[in-house]
Amino acid sequence: MDSGVAAVMVILVSALTVVVLLLTIVVLGLLRSHGEMLRAFNELGVTFGHDGADTTSALLPDPQRKPVPHASERVVEGTGDGTVRDISGTTPRGGSLAIGLVNRNERTLLAFLTSGCTTCKNFWDAFRNDPALPRSVDRLVIVTRSNDEESPAALVNLAPERHAVVMSSDAWNDYGVPVSPYFVLVDGPTGSIEGEGAASTWTQVGSLLGRAEADVEAENERRIDADLDAAGITPNDPSLYPHDLPGVES
Repeated sequence: MDSGVAAVMVILVSALTVVVLLLTIVVLGLLRSHGEMLRAFNELGVTFGHDGADTTSALLPDPQRKPVPHASERVVEGTGDGTVRDISGTTPRGGSLAIGLVNRNERTLLAFLTSGCTTCKNFWDAFRNDPALPRSVDRLVIVTRSNDEESPAALVNLAPERHAVVMSSDAWNDYGVPVSPYFVLVDGPTGSIEGEGAASTWTQVGSLLGRAEADVEAENERRIDADLDAAGITPNDPSLYPHDLPGVES
């Protein structure tokens, strides 16, 4: 073999060896970065599907960890204990604000938003345009995190004029808010949470509230049936149909 050709072959082999080594280093770096990302998500309480490609799998919060403040309409339940608590905090302009929820003759929709998430911006814009509230809601209250975790200056520009905005990280913890945007419907007279969940559009919030109202009505019917059954009144009991009793005209 010609010495020149041999020299070229040596150079090509050496070059290929260097390329393989560089690719190996890059792949190892990517694998390490991927592993660190998975560990970071795990620490935040976020889990994925078996192969990471299942877009319908839920992002489930770990109740022992700090709630994840990112949007996902797939999360439908908070990690709170179901207790309704009044909210105390500050306004974006620095004033004190207390929101009473218990023993009030109205239903309040709590909207947990942040100034940074992209999906939240849709709601900030909608609320500044003062959309009609669902018939099951008497007032809307927007809840952000406290000023050590939020930007009051940004909130001043985002806040609507007609709806209260209170900055309170304690409220996020009390209601176990796992993501933002997140909504909680509080019934003042009963002091109960009638529905909660995440949504990415105002239309989805309306559907969420509609389902919550249907669930409440169904529960009321079950309770009434149970009370009647306990009193010995069956579905065909004559007392339920007074117009069929003697002397009672239809």
